[in-house]
Amino acid sequence: MMESKGVGKGLNELKLNEIGRVIGETSHTGVYFTAVRPPRVGEYIIVEYHDGEYVLGIVELSKIGNPLVSGNTTQVGTIAKAEAFGVGRHDYMVGYARLLAKLSKLIKEGEAETPKYPPRPAAKVFEASDDVLGAVFVKRSTDGWVRLGSLVNHPNVPVYVNVKAVVSRHLAILAITGAGKSNAVAVLVRRIVDELNGTVLIIDMHSEYGGVASKVNKVRPTVNPADLTLGEYYRLLGLEPKASKQRLYFRKAFSEIRSKFAIKKTEQFLDMLVNKVEEYLQLSERRDKSKKIPSNDRGSIADLLLKLYDLRDRYGGRVLSPEAPLELTSVIKVGHANVFQLGEVDEEVADVITSHYLRRLLDERKRNRAGSRGYPVPVLVVIEEAHVLIPRNRATLTKEVVARIAREGRKFGVGLCLVSQRPKNIDDNALSQTNNKIILKLVEPGDQKYVQSASETLSDELLELLPSLNTGEAVVLGLMTPLPALVKIDKAEWKSGGGDLPVHEIWLNSGYDDGGSEDFYTEIGI
Repeated sequence: MMESKGVGKGLNELKLNEIGRVIGETSHTGVYFTAVRPPRVGEYIIVEYHDGEYVLGIVELSKIGNPLVSGNTTQVGTIAKAEAFGVGRHDYMVGYARLLAKLSKLIKEGEAETPKYPPRPAAKVFEASDDVLGAVFVKRSTDGWVRLGSLVNHPNVPVYVNVKAVVSRHLAILAITGAGKSNAVAVLVRRIVDELNGTVLIIDMHSEYGGVASKVNKVRPTVNPADLTLGEYYRLLGLEPKASKQRLYFRKAFSEIRSKFAIKKTEQFLDMLVNKVEEYLQLSERRDKSKKIPSNDRGSIADLLLKLYDLRDRYGGRVLSPEAPLELTSVIKVGHANVFQLGEVDEEVADVITSHYLRRLLDERKRNRAGSRGYPVPVLVVIEEAHVLIPRNRATLTKEVVARIAREGRKFGVGLCLVSQRPKNIDDNALSQTNNKIILKLVEPGDQKYVQSASETLSDELLELLPSLNTGEAVVLGLMTPLPALVKIDKAEWKSGGGDLPVHEIWLNSGYDDGGSEDFYTEIGI
């Protein structure tokens, strides 16, 4: 390292080590520099400007070369001769850094003001020490910031994220299976709930977040039949738009029952729907001229009735439960991690349950903000397996509601966190509305490019870094963090239901015995 030097602009208390110089043509967005040691991708450097300003940058590319062993070298003997001349003494190390913010304003005011002009060639490049980065990151540990992890290249520097920015500007957590998505969700949720008394709703498609925080409300996937909308019934019954007659008669029955709902018990609602369609079927079978139902509609009504019978048999009392509370605060408890455990239901039910409660939540938050009685506090909604409920090329009820929340949620305190291992299968409108990203390891090129197209700050260089990230390491971008950062996410204090099964241990401890026969065959009827 070269001699330590103080930083100007009122930052003389911070000592820096010079590690290199800017080379080649420069720009206001990034510079190449030569260094006395290999630059580490994801580490921060400081570039000195000729007017006494200092700008913080992040290393996005690192290379080592040697003029004695160039890319044109093809003979092993040539390399041996170069070694005789001391090839190692001629190594050169070059990095590329994206320029992020003026250091003085970043430390003093917490604002990331990017430079509008480039540094000069041969400008000094300094290593950003823990002290400097601590002044950037650590001071933001209060006033609605929660810890996410620490810098990969500076383990002693913790990284905090702004929860207000998470809720108001939405978040996506993306990675391949096993890279640490669930752990990242757990760290964020636990600290929001435990440290800020925040309210979080988790759409848990695999029922793995039961112990995610100290205050957890496990929610059964149930909804009161009297509270479902017409569209939600269409989804549960599988009534596609082309089933126009079945939709027509169900709408008629639904409207008639709903008009009588004020004087009927809620537990009768589903049975009343069935009875009404049975009545339509009976009317269609009459032969007198005064009948109100055409006989040629009998087949459609019978099919609708069978679907209602099936709906009642499959979901009545379990998913469609008259005991499900109508009051939203009884379902989504304030100050808790509310986990909707959907691991045992199919995608159609998961879609209806999710869209139903998200629609109600947004509507109630609107009423609350307008001064009426509604849901009393902001909520962060975490949607696991977002590519299933918010698909790119297929319509779902959840997709419609999420689009509303993405557009309007920030005004009413409803934030989104989309979690997925297949980002290219998520609706692009929804993903592009997530201004914050936690991107762990991504290998598939289509997923990488899709994520980049939905992010304004993910450069080609950072994109190339994603396949090489270790488990738990993530590129963190957006308004929730002072700067783009390469972060080692903390290990969550919880017991996940996810992850890989210890298959060999289950087999070894199963205790089953086939009787000890060496010649044991199962007759399969062939």
